[in-house]
Formats: sequence, C-alpha cells, structure tokens
Amino acid sequence: MQQRQEPLTAPSAAMQLPLASAHAALFKNLLSGSVAGAVTDSILLPFDTVNLRIKVQHMSPPKYTGITHAWKTIFKEEGMRGFFGGLGTTLLMAPINTGIYYAAYEVGKSTLTSIVPQEQESIAYFAAGAFSELCSSMTNVPTEVMKARMQLGQNPKNATGGWSKHTSNYRGTYHAISSIVRTEGVAGLYSGYAACLTVDASYAGFCFVFYEALKKHYRSSTNQQPSGAETVAIGAISGAGAAMLTNPLDVVTLRLMTQGTHKIYRGIFHCLQQSIADEGLRILWKGSATRMMSTVPSTGISFGVYETIKALLHHHDQD
Repeated sequence: MQQRQEPLTAPSAAMQLPLASAHAALFKNLLSGSVAGAVTDSILLPFDTVNLRIKVQHMSPPKYTGITHAWKTIFKEEGMRGFFGGLGTTLLMAPINTGIYYAAYEVGKSTLTSIVPQEQESIAYFAAGAFSELCSSMTNVPTEVMKARMQLGQNPKNATGGWSKHTSNYRGTYHAISSIVRTEGVAGLYSGYAACLTVDASYAGFCFVFYEALKKHYRSSTNQQPSGAETVAIGAISGAGAAMLTNPLDVVTLRLMTQGTHKIYRGIFHCLQQSIADEGLRILWKGSATRMMSTVPSTGISFGVYETIKALLHHHDQD
C-alpha cells in the first residue's frame, strides 16, 4: 500500500508556530514601546527643556542660576510655549524610536541570556540595553538633534545667554530637517552622534541592569509580579541610578548637538577637555538634579506603561 507523502516545500506546523509566536511577540514589544514613548516624552518635555537649557550655557554670569530660576525665567520670557519646543517632533518620532528601543532590548535580552551563565546575567542585560540604543540611534539621534535645538526657543541666542549665535529657530520638524541638511548636510542631523550613542547606550545598559535586578529581587521577596505602580517605582529608581552615572556624558552630548554651524567643539574629548578647562570639574555634574527630575519620572512611567500595555496584549491573546 503506497503511503501518502507531504510536499517537501510545505513548512510543518512545528516550524510555523515558533515563527508566528516570535512575530507576535515582536509586534507586542513594538506597540507597547511606541505607546510608552509617546506618553512619557510628551508629558515630561518641559523637564527635559530645563535640563538642556542649564547644561548648554557656559557664559559668565549664567543666564539660569538654578532649576527654579530657569523655570521662572523661561516662563517669564517665553510663556508656556517655551517649555514645549520640539513637541511636534517628539510626538511624531517618539513612538517610532521607543518602539524600536524596547523591541530590540527584548530580542537582545532573550538571545544573550540563553548563552550567558545565570550568574553573569547582568552583563547580558547591559549589552542588550546598549544594543537597543544602537538599533534606535538611526532615527533617535536626528530626533534628539532637532528637538534639542528647538528647545532653545524662538531666540536661541537669548535662551543661552549669548552662547548660541542664532537669533531665530526652526518653525517645525520639516523646516528643521530641510534647514539642517541644507546648511550642514545630512551629517548635521547626526551632530554629536558618537557622544549621543555613548551616553544613551551607557544609560540604557545601567538602567536595564538595575531594572532587571530590582524586578528579580521583588519577585523573590513577594512571590508575585510587580503591579503597575510598583513597576513605575522600580523603573524610576533604575533611571535615577543610571542618570547619575552618565550625567557627564549627557553634558557633552547636549553641547555638541546644539552648537550648530558655530563649531566650538571638535568632538567628545575636545568638548570634555574644553568644558573642564573653562568651568572646572563641577561641569561634569552640571544639571544633574534637573536631569534627575526629567529621567526619573520618564523612566518610571515608560517602564510602567510598557509593561502594562504588554500585559494587556498578552491577556487579549489568551482570551
């Protein structure tokens, strides 16, 4: 009796299921990350603006003498609009950037933790975090360049106390892209790329190491998964630790991104060397408190929203 044979070209169900599952997981991570990015980056943009304004100034006397003074001065001179420079760019690009960021992290984490010994998992988390920033940097760095410049307000020269020579700013995302490419070339969209990738990769690496360690500690202590509010708290603590460790690189990155066509610094090391020579070692922690005000809630909310959306999608699939 002749046996019936399956066509050799037809993939088996065993091959199709893992592939479909992997695609579904990737989609969930992209969607969850996109929602998290849109929510956090837009809500906390004012804190990011104050952080940037304080760090790029190096005139004497400084235009902004502290966090409170910066908030008052920006509001007095520019109104609420002054805190939301680059909002359009943020709303347009944050979902894309953060979606790629979280999806890349999950891929990197699952791959690396499967080959790294359990006692060295922190190395895998750090590497996966750095990998996530590398993947998202192609769209994230141009976003940060445009956003950072527009956060200097309608008159960057006035906003920086004279450090910037520009007296007008971009009208929106398209105008920013076209103007930067026309005057600085495509490379202008990647101003400070090496510095940005260094600080973001370091930040993400440390942040995910802290985040995974704190989640693991919580699960072992309570025998349950952290709730949404607890995830926000764990993310906030993780962001605080990572922000403190990487603040010096953040100062360098913001200065390289916002200098535009009036080149003062030639690169990371020249910017770091010149900044220390002009302002002393304290420059390394300039704006650290302001950065904490921005990154701590943004990281906490981002992790909270991401994990919540991912859990909802998982429950929806089960239903």
